[in-house]
Amino acid sequence: MPTKLKSNRRRSKRFRFVPKPKQELRVKQPTRNWLELPSDLMVNILQRVGVIEVLENAQKVCTAWREICKDPAMWRVIHMQKFPGPRESPTAYQKMCKLAVDRSQGQVVDLKIIGFCDEELLEYVVDRSSQLKRLEILCCWGDMYGIWAEAFKKLPLLEELSLGEISPEDIEAAGRYCPSLKKLKVNQEVNELWVGNDGEESILIQNEMALVIGKNLPQLTHLELIENSMSNLGLQAILDGCCHLESLDLRRCFYLDLKGDLGKRCSQQIKDLKLPHDPHEEHPHTCEMCDLFDDSDDEYPYDEYDGYSDYDDYTAYDNDGSPDLENLSDMLAFMAMFG
Repeated sequence: MPTKLKSNRRRSKRFRFVPKPKQELRVKQPTRNWLELPSDLMVNILQRVGVIEVLENAQKVCTAWREICKDPAMWRVIHMQKFPGPRESPTAYQKMCKLAVDRSQGQVVDLKIIGFCDEELLEYVVDRSSQLKRLEILCCWGDMYGIWAEAFKKLPLLEELSLGEISPEDIEAAGRYCPSLKKLKVNQEVNELWVGNDGEESILIQNEMALVIGKNLPQLTHLELIENSMSNLGLQAILDGCCHLESLDLRRCFYLDLKGDLGKRCSQQIKDLKLPHDPHEEHPHTCEMCDLFDDSDDEYPYDEYDGYSDYDDYTAYDNDGSPDLENLSDMLAFMAMFG
């Protein structure tokens, strides 16, 4: 019989096919060049950065950004706040504020100054801001009581006013010179010297602010009087005189008694009503906070501080317009938050 020959070929090993894991499709994100953004978009972004950041960093990045930072459109809204803490001269903030107002070329419509305004700065600002529609000045340096009338004469377009301290005479001036005023916030300390006395003079002084508002500001739609000393007499005058009032904030007005008909009238007449015992923690600028800006330290060297005198002449970037990399790095890190 023929012998079966064994094949010399070895059986091939079996291999199991294992597919490669799917590769995630990664699209390389294009690098955003902030220096090449359209100027109108750059203005929008830099406005969100804030006045101090713009003057201290953004305008120093490159020539292009400096030109944008000198555009009057950049300065239609100026919000500046000096935070309480280690003693620091208000002079630097005042210089920056003046520069911002100058760059607006009279176009500023919204101005907020917290923690460093004085009489001289107020005069400087209103002389150059006739288009102003919103003004908020709180926690001032020095006595600002009774000086606002002259300012109101120069602000005929004013619609919103927020102050920490104002006299009844100044309220009368606001009614006379600011016919468009619709929103008023006045949050100042209670004059406890007159509160609780039964004499006619004491009652009138206790309610003086409310009585003047009711008589001189009939066009108001929003009124905030946190910590006011008024009694029901003053509130009655406001409700009678301000017939267009939609919002009324009476938080911490503890001399009011709203359990009777007056309380019912408030609820019926006012759409947005805050009562004396409603929480007020979210309100950042009551007089308690302004006490932190005490300016009574005679040892403080106001006139010696000139660290910010070079804002308008800054030439830290190269003459060829190349960016200052240190300032650019800081600004780009901040701008990354805007996507």
